[in-house]
Amino acid sequence: MAYKQGHPDYEHDHLVGGELDPGMLESDNVEVVIWLRDRKGIHVNLEGNGQLAEAADLFEIVKEHRKLPDFVDNIFSIWMVSPLLELRLKRSHKAFQFAQLWDEFCGIYTDAKTDEVSRDEPVVMFQRNVFLSLKEEKRYWQLATEDVLSLLYHESKFNVIDGRYIVSERDYDILAGIQALIERGRYSSSKHTPETYKDDINKYYPVHIYKTKKSLMETIRRTNKKYNELHLEGVHQQASDNIGEEERTQLYLRYLDICSSYPFYGSAFFEAVLQKPSGKFSTMMTNIFSLGFPEMDVLVAINTEGICVIHEEYKTVILATPYEQLSWDLDLNEDEPDKLPALLLQFLVNEEDGPITKVLQIYSRQAKLMDALVETCVKRKHHEGYDSSKHEEFCRGVTNQMEKMCLNTYTLEGQACE
Repeated sequence: MAYKQGHPDYEHDHLVGGELDPGMLESDNVEVVIWLRDRKGIHVNLEGNGQLAEAADLFEIVKEHRKLPDFVDNIFSIWMVSPLLELRLKRSHKAFQFAQLWDEFCGIYTDAKTDEVSRDEPVVMFQRNVFLSLKEEKRYWQLATEDVLSLLYHESKFNVIDGRYIVSERDYDILAGIQALIERGRYSSSKHTPETYKDDINKYYPVHIYKTKKSLMETIRRTNKKYNELHLEGVHQQASDNIGEEERTQLYLRYLDICSSYPFYGSAFFEAVLQKPSGKFSTMMTNIFSLGFPEMDVLVAINTEGICVIHEEYKTVILATPYEQLSWDLDLNEDEPDKLPALLLQFLVNEEDGPITKVLQIYSRQAKLMDALVETCVKRKHHEGYDSSKHEEFCRGVTNQMEKMCLNTYTLEGQACE
């Protein structure tokens, strides 16, 4: 199979969500709420041709309502977001049409059951543009108003609490402390007692941190007694001791600086599954009982610099690879209808006997979306030029865990290794 390279030539510009042209709709008034990651919504009555309002129109409404500077055109985008699916809209896309076709999108791009799809309702969301590089974003940090930094902060906080941004235990505590400074002000022993923080752990930490599984066979999470109101009080006090009197904008920047030090920052996320590596026992059981290959759920994070794969159960990053070290392809498995489409990643690995290549198969209903996003990001990097130092920079803080993935191994000449 011929893989798309990290330095290809392109003819088409693919974007998440693809192109839609369902035709003209009847003119009518439409009430819409445009949500922002600070949990504030902008209620708008689109009169006349409301059903034909484009994402660009909704974007301008947010800019005007929040008095945002013009350079936010490069920082944020309009998205359609639901518990089942997230799609970034191009400026010409019509949000109402996407909402009308949402059940169809969920049927194509998710494994949700019919009743789950029927209950799923998307919202219009104003959030970070996945095509904004970290280098570009940091330039805007120096120009950004408090409102712009606030929106970026709240989106990062959402990703931390939601368990998408997997950081070190130390950084979870630092982030929780900064959040407490932003929300509660500087720590005061007379004002902030343990009771102040009671039942608030879930607002500062993701569930996998403050609740743990007792054993591999146990599915019910038990509360980790370390993470209680005393712990939260402690990180708040420590943040107050370590950080001087700073404006809110500086606290936002501190939070963003920590989050952006990880390779998955600013990513779009996709649900997928990997085959688990099979030992002799599991292989025997598979052959005897036709159980199929054991699988593990993963979250695939794709941004302008590369791809991360996150183990959903253990909440660890098991692979981080930049586009400079990557080739990829899309396998729709059309000849095998029982198989999910797959995004194939081929990347270089240096071993004792010399460099080899590994191929990972990522199975997902959203494989087409992932392929389109990767292609667009690589095309943009191709125009910007590549930096050989990006590999070390992108993989900062992450050790690829090859043993947790089922990988095919090839020589540089393309011969399969046993």
